Amino acid sequence: MPNRLVMIIRHAEKPVPDGADLGVTEQGESDPASLTVRGWQRAGGLCSIFSKPPAPMEKPASIVASGPIKKDGSGTRSKRPSQTITPLARRLGLQPDVTHSKGQEALAAEVVRTAPTPVLVSWQHETIPSLAAALVGGTGIAPETWPDEDFDSIWVLQSDGADVWSFSHQSQALLDGDG
Repeated sequence: MPNRLVMIIRHAEKPVPDGADLGVTEQGESDPASLTVRGWQRAGGLCSIFSKPPAPMEKPASIVASGPIKKDGSGTRSKRPSQTITPLARRLGLQPDVTHSKGQEALAAEVVRTAPTPVLVSWQHETIPSLAAALVGGTGIAPETWPDEDFDSIWVLQSDGADVWSFSHQSQALLDGDG
């Protein structure tokens, strides 16, 4: 396996259960399956990070995002992972792969493994650890949980070509309260 660089982010901010922060589409229409205004701000800010990223990150050559229909049995829709990377994908001229969704982490890991590197992944936080474990071939490399309130982290996984993986953590530091 050649050297691989995979950068994983959680989708940007989502509506809260008390309804104080509503989800909106890119056109500004109310939609509980979409990002909040703060989430759209983060999505736009990701363009600045990933257009000229600091080391050890690199500009993505491909993007993978969780598709809107979750395959984990919840049956709910979430446009947030793909919305999070939409502005960046447009800027870089990339077509994101949204073939797989939450509940299909092993299949998504195979897509990430074969996609042009570096790869940026936008996923639901509950199953990012499972995705990372499927990608690197087991637990013990990346953390086993992603905190509920963390929209700021970037997990960076690097392979040396001999399928030996390393992990590092970066902060987006885009919005007030980050990092």
